[in-house]
Amino acid sequence: MPDHSTQRADARIRCARWVELTTDELYEIVRLRNRVFALEQRVEAEDFDGRDRADETEHWWMPDEDGGVRAYLRLLRPAPDEVHPPDALPPRWVIGRVATDPAFRGRGLAHGLVTAVLGRHGSEPMVLHAQEYVAGLYAASGFVPFGESYDEAGIRHRGMYRAGQTAAQDPRSNKVEEGAR
Repeated sequence: MPDHSTQRADARIRCARWVELTTDELYEIVRLRNRVFALEQRVEAEDFDGRDRADETEHWWMPDEDGGVRAYLRLLRPAPDEVHPPDALPPRWVIGRVATDPAFRGRGLAHGLVTAVLGRHGSEPMVLHAQEYVAGLYAASGFVPFGESYDEAGIRHRGMYRAGQTAAQDPRSNKVEEGAR
């Protein structure tokens, strides 16, 4: 099995593009996303929108000891009409599909994934569409709310934007080892 991992002090974080995912990794990612979005949150919209397979989409996750997935997020290139603050540079990345296994919530796993993404891509502007009740997680990583709150799949969301920063500007910068795909 390929090792797409990067060692960090707080957890083992993995990152891979679609063509690099093993069948078992994909299965565990799908299982977590289904558990959180379909079963728990009752989101009826299609989770798999075709963007998971895009060449530049990155899948980030924290595995457990048995190969399951404790936390996950998807990083993709923005759609041409991606909403962002009118006075800001267009985003280069969009963070989405952030999910944490209910048994592992409250341990900072999603924050760890966001921090790892910023370690690799933090110099580029990013946007995300946060469920309002967890917007503070992203604010702690430098994301700023913009626009009005809105309903998506029956859940209140808020657009959030983070301008790109150099490592010198961002004390949270935590470089991910090269070749950790």
